[in-house]
Amino acid sequence: MTPESGFYGEWAPGGTRWPQALDTERLPAPPSAAGCAWGAAWSSADAQACWVNAGHVAIAFHGEVYNQRALYGELGLEAAAPLSQMLCAAWRRWSVQGLQRLDGVFVIAVCDGDELLLYRDPSGLRNLYCHAGGRGATSVAFASHLDTLLRLPDIPRRLARRSLHEYLRFLDIAAPNTLFEGVRAVEAGQLLRWSAQGVETASRPDQSTSMPTPMPSPASFAEATDMLEAHLQRSVRTRLAGASRAAAFLSGGIDSSLLCAIAARQRDDVTAVTVGFDAAPFDETPVAQRIASHLGMAHEVLRFGREQYLQAFETLARHLEQPMADPATPATVLVYGHCRSRYDAVLDGMGADEAVGAMPPRHVRLAAGHASLIPPPLRRGLTRLLRALPPLAGYTPIVDFEHPADTMIRWRGFTRPEIAALCDEPVTFADTQFYRTFARFPRRAHFERYSALLDAMPCERLSQATLITGAPARFPFWEQPTDRFIRQLRTDFRYLPGQPKRILRALLARYVPPAIWDLPKHSFDFPLQAFLAGDDFALVRRHLDRERWQAWGVLQPQAVWRLAQQFMAGDRRIVFRVWALVVLDAWLEAHGELH
Repeated sequence: MTPESGFYGEWAPGGTRWPQALDTERLPAPPSAAGCAWGAAWSSADAQACWVNAGHVAIAFHGEVYNQRALYGELGLEAAAPLSQMLCAAWRRWSVQGLQRLDGVFVIAVCDGDELLLYRDPSGLRNLYCHAGGRGATSVAFASHLDTLLRLPDIPRRLARRSLHEYLRFLDIAAPNTLFEGVRAVEAGQLLRWSAQGVETASRPDQSTSMPTPMPSPASFAEATDMLEAHLQRSVRTRLAGASRAAAFLSGGIDSSLLCAIAARQRDDVTAVTVGFDAAPFDETPVAQRIASHLGMAHEVLRFGREQYLQAFETLARHLEQPMADPATPATVLVYGHCRSRYDAVLDGMGADEAVGAMPPRHVRLAAGHASLIPPPLRRGLTRLLRALPPLAGYTPIVDFEHPADTMIRWRGFTRPEIAALCDEPVTFADTQFYRTFARFPRRAHFERYSALLDAMPCERLSQATLITGAPARFPFWEQPTDRFIRQLRTDFRYLPGQPKRILRALLARYVPPAIWDLPKHSFDFPLQAFLAGDDFALVRRHLDRERWQAWGVLQPQAVWRLAQQFMAGDRRIVFRVWALVVLDAWLEAHGELH
């Protein structure tokens, strides 16, 4: 699949490097401009991507900018000027600091003289990949899509075994790691700078000098709530500007309900969209319907059947850039595809969790803060004892872990010893984003650590669904001033015991009575167990077949088949492990063998 828009290129200091013939006609040919870089961009009518050479500077851009009109005014440009002209003018005036002035979701590459800069905005909703040294010690190839990068000359498709281990543990692979050896994903909010001396990494451009005005600090919780309301009103307005068919996802949770409430106050033509499930524990349409009714919004409930989910699974296998087993991805692809054909802007509440932060559950705090001090042999003994005593078995998670970070992982993937057996090799997670983030914080910094881990866990479900469907999803919580404002708030404004997302709850209560929405809530989910068990475990039998895994040579075939038998015999504890293998096999089948 060639995405609707994107860019690619190669850079080397002090000279031009021209590409060999590419192995596909679907990538555009690079321009014949001289300089230290070559590259190209392609774009559909409703997508933004460009490559421009302007003197000693070349700029590649992919994404969306929502404050173009304001930037054009600051830069003295005509309203009809192309995006590329604005980017060049912004770079000439503000250099790196101008990146913080772009309100949107985007990735950008700037070749300035003998320097290359790669930047991915903090939302991480667009991807950017690079490979150094492919055609010379100092050359760097880069692209906005992983498959595009891998189709450039001299980029190997070699499996990174540590990334395979990471996938089996977490069900996804977080930047900077990728499944391909030597291929790096730029992290969200990260600036990479190459020169003849090598690569330099900065977490973010300096915000103290890049923002037009400093961020004010509220004196009270009420004032903070007022200020957040103003931020979100502006962010929603800019993201719906120019839309003739607007919608907003409504799961019934605080984040999506708040965006629906603000959008409904601004416009009377916004439709709320909810995904419903037949299984009662997963279906939140009743509360979503009550919220939409209170707000006076049209409400569209989408229910997909098994055949549609199977089709979405096959689509994902063909088009995912690398394997990712977030169980909500098939439903996301279906709803994004539906909205692409009906709406030209759809609000999504993602980004709120990362900005507001969260306190981990009590058993996780006890595990990380206290049980982690117990020697591992003694913890293993306590685990066996608790499991043998039914009245105390519920306390097992407090001591049943190999590393305290294990207690905070999103899905129950394979453990380190299980991965070592599956792969028949030593396994470590020390170089994963998750474990590095965990290690940065003191043992009892529970809120700060867990909030940082929310940032460390990728949102590839959204970026990949957007890539596959082209859906016009918009994310108001990821507007940079809104995100910065929430993150700099006092912790007690964001969280109090029994009041997670305190400030968002207070703001939502101004629009919708709490009795309507203040109910137990789980994340957007999917009835995975039933999906895998359907048609007499057809997906499991096909994708965990021994002969298939013998052909791949990636994992131990007999160990894979034993898991299939265990799951089909009724062991629900391993549902995420089985799903990870089903997704990996389908992806390998669609993308070919790795070297």
